[in-house]
Amino acid sequence: MARHDDEKGRAATSAHINPSRQQRADTTVRKRNVNSSTDTRETLLRLAARSFATQGYAATTMRSIADQAGIEAASIYYHFASKEELVDVVMEHGADSIVQHIKEHLDALPPDANAEDRFKATLVGQMSALIKFGDYALAHGRLLTQLPDKVRERQVRRRARHQQLWTGVFDDLRAEGFLRADVDIALCRVFVLGFINSVPTWFDPKKGSLEKVADELCGIFFDGVKPAAKPRRPGRKSELAASA
Repeated sequence: MARHDDEKGRAATSAHINPSRQQRADTTVRKRNVNSSTDTRETLLRLAARSFATQGYAATTMRSIADQAGIEAASIYYHFASKEELVDVVMEHGADSIVQHIKEHLDALPPDANAEDRFKATLVGQMSALIKFGDYALAHGRLLTQLPDKVRERQVRRRARHQQLWTGVFDDLRAEGFLRADVDIALCRVFVLGFINSVPTWFDPKKGSLEKVADELCGIFFDGVKPAAKPRRPGRKSELAASA
């Protein structure tokens, strides 16, 4: 009888504990599903960025991205309602990542950094962002004219914020005496960004760091490429006059 009572007690205890165990198990399963869903979304974004950057907007299909991700074609619509939404998220991710990366480099400067220091930090920040975020950055730079109207309007506003950041850098250079008053800042921005945006096509870390590239560009930008003027050799008449 006592043994029977003990078994009943253990069964009651087990029945009391099991719901808690089940709750923990359910929570674990939910977390796993959330993580899986997040991972799938990130994978889809990465694959979409690559497809948009290399094939263009029109040639990229939701089915091809789903195939690359190894999911059913219909499953991609659980994460993105349309190709228009997908490309908008890709463009936003690219734009925000670049600007945030630049700001991190600027924030790392010491309090006494001058405008030239900030210019170099912005150079390195954007160059490294283009390499780090690869396909996102490439899509961000190439797709503007291919985008649906509403997405293009939002992307134009994102680009404007990025251009304002650079305009502020050039304004600071002028205010601190590093840039002549007659220099066209908009043209400076085009010149510098044109160079920076080509970096992913030729940069080789085996040949030097991005900081070294930035130093070279700063030398060209601030000092020019023309050799320093040599002392002019006096003419024959000057030599004769001096000997007289």
